Amino acid sequence: MSAILNLIFSVIFALSIHTNTTEATQVDPQQVADECMKGIKTMQEETLDRYAGNTYVNFLVNLEGDEETVERMQQALLSNFDYRIEEVLERDDLAVAKVTITQCDFSKVLKKYRKTSYDYVTDHLYDENITDKDWLNDKCLDIYVSQIEKVAKAGKTHEETIYLPLTSDGYNGWNAVLDDENMKKIIGDLSIPEYSKDKE
Repeated sequence: MSAILNLIFSVIFALSIHTNTTEATQVDPQQVADECMKGIKTMQEETLDRYAGNTYVNFLVNLEGDEETVERMQQALLSNFDYRIEEVLERDDLAVAKVTITQCDFSKVLKKYRKTSYDYVTDHLYDENITDKDWLNDKCLDIYVSQIEKVAKAGKTHEETIYLPLTSDGYNGWNAVLDDENMKKIIGDLSIPEYSKDKE
């Protein structure tokens, strides 16, 4: 009886290993490209952590400021964002996904922010807290986010195509390569204000 049980357990164990191996070989570049884009759309921490070296991902995830204001910015930037993976071409250990991005145009936000923040400072030049650097940074961030929210609320979107490279990891899997240029397009060509890059 013991020998029969051992045989059954051995067969089950072998089948489970085979199933796991089969599932690993079924991961294709399209799935990985979709996972990457979906992770950005939902601000999934696990996905974003993979691209911590990307300037714009780092800005979205690690911006210093009031937590509620930062969250408002993230929500506004991605509220109208969507994507379609049109096709994926694969050769050997390289692949590229053609992705159509639907997003608002945030390219004019920085210019409007600069004017609005300048007007605010000059209008409140003699306020007590205007010389408080931390307070002023928080206020400027709020002005910046408000400009993003205005564009997002208008809801006017356009389509743009990006080409997302992928490389084989050598173990039946793929890694998406997210560069600054593609990420900037994903967040609507938003430019980052200088003050937000300064870390102490």
